[in-house]
Order: sequence, then C-alpha cells, then structure tokens
Amino acid sequence: MTFFRSAATAALALLALTACAAPSSTAPGTPADASPSPASSSAAAANIKEPATNELVGKATADGARAFLYYYFDVKSYVLQTGDDAALLDHVDGAAGEQAEAERLRTVYADGGWVLGGQPKVENVYLTTPEEDVVEGADVAALIPVNPDAYTEFAQDGSIATQRPFSPEGTVYSATVRFADGAWKVVSLEETPDAELPES
Repeated sequence: MTFFRSAATAALALLALTACAAPSSTAPGTPADASPSPASSSAAAANIKEPATNELVGKATADGARAFLYYYFDVKSYVLQTGDDAALLDHVDGAAGEQAEAERLRTVYADGGWVLGGQPKVENVYLTTPEEDVVEGADVAALIPVNPDAYTEFAQDGSIATQRPFSPEGTVYSATVRFADGAWKVVSLEETPDAELPES
C-alpha cells in the first residue's frame, strides 16, 4: 500500500508541476513595445493602430456622413503617424490633393523620415447639404473646422525638413462626400480657412 501511495503522490506532484509549467512555456509572450508610442524629435511613432469604424459610417444618412468625416480625419492622423497611405486612399474617390498628400507621406516614411504632430482635431462637422437631400449617390457638402497640432517633418538623418507652428485659430476644410456601393468616399477636400461656418 505504501508503494502505491508513494507512486500516486509522485505522479500527482509531477502532473501539478507540468500543469504549472505549461502556460509559461506555450503562451506567447507579449512584446514589451506592443503599446502605441507617439513620435518624438528622435523617432517615428510606433505600434499605431488604424482607426476603428462604426455602423453609422456605413449608412447613407446625414448622421452617417458626419460620422464618416470624423472617421476620415482620424485616418488622416493615422497616415501622418505611419505613412500608410493605403488606409486613406481606400476612402477617396477623386480628391486629388488628398491622394497626393497621402502618397507624399508614404514616401517620407519609405525614405526613413517621419512626422511629429500635425494631427487634425475636428471641432465639428457642419453639413451644408439639407439633410433630406443626403441620399445614396448624391454629393454631400460639409464644412469642418479643424485645429491641427504643430507639424514637424524629419528626414532620415533627424534633420528638420518642414515645420509649421501651431495656429490657435485653426482652419476650415470644405468637403464633398458621396455614398455609393455601400460606403462613403471623399470626392473633394480643400482647406478653406475663410469659409463662413453656420451658426450653432
């Protein structure tokens, strides 16, 4: 009996040790640098995730158009931090200036440079197209007051290639968007700082 009891005890101890060791040997470790880190004057941003969308962005309504424009400016911020122009080009149909700027940022990052700041913070989205006219296939116009951060673009060697100071007045963008084939697209987007915003 003593032999069997000892053998059983040894087997249980071995099983317990194996169970305790299993998670640490099989579970993949989370890299210490997996959390997002912003850009600095010495390095590009790292581990920046593409912005998430929501159901409202997929609706051909006035609220859907507004939600899409908020989301689109989040994507612009993401591209500024990563150079991932494909993320933005997926949401553009026309808007030559937007395409050119996204492709330029891709080149900056491909050449080893990076951007610090410049993220546009949307204050509001004013649709100037009447809400009843916001339907699939229609061009929908909007004015978007934005307050961008100071912008510094660095070359690969860390030298400053371009710099723009913070402007407390911000600026205004005029946008035209269109809902087709189940998605909103930016048809045009131009900076129009003198545009008169509707009264809130």
